[in-house]
Amino acid sequence: MSELNDHQQGAAEPQSAEPQTVEPHDAPWPDDTAATGDAAVDSALERLAGVSAAPVSEHSGLYAEIHDSLLAALDADER
Repeated sequence: MSELNDHQQGAAEPQSAEPQTVEPHDAPWPDDTAATGDAAVDSALERLAGVSAAPVSEHSGLYAEIHDSLLAALDADER
C-alpha cells in the first residue's frame, strides 16, 4: 500500500492545533467480550482476557500464541 510510504524523507509532519489524546497506561482492561459461537475465536478471547494478569514481558509471547492458534483454525477451515 503505497499510501503508507508516501512521506518524503526530511519532510516535516504538519503540527496539529489540537492536542493528541493519549490513553493512560492504567486504562481499564475490557472484560465485556461476548461469545461468538466460533470455538477458536471464543478460546482466543478467553486467553486474551488473561493477558492483563500476566507480566508485561510475557504479553508479546501470549499475543503470538493466540495469533498462531487463530491462524491454525483458519488453515483448518480451508481444508
